[in-house]
Amino acid sequence: MLNRLFTGSRCKTLRPLAHPAGSIDRHTQGTIRYGLENLGRDLMMVDWDTGKASMVFPSDIELLAPLADAASA
Repeated sequence: MLNRLFTGSRCKTLRPLAHPAGSIDRHTQGTIRYGLENLGRDLMMVDWDTGKASMVFPSDIELLAPLADAASA
């Protein structure tokens, strides 16, 4: 089942991640597309700022704090 709770949230990698087109470096930022549960494991689909996209475990990423609303500044 798809989980859209974190859709659009920004995140970054906590460690280098394997990817078929080359590794995704530590601290690479991206946007979460969706989450899902498969065989009892939670996974997140992330579109990386480098142009790659991959499924990662939630423990592989850190959510970034939202930017302060410019209108309230």
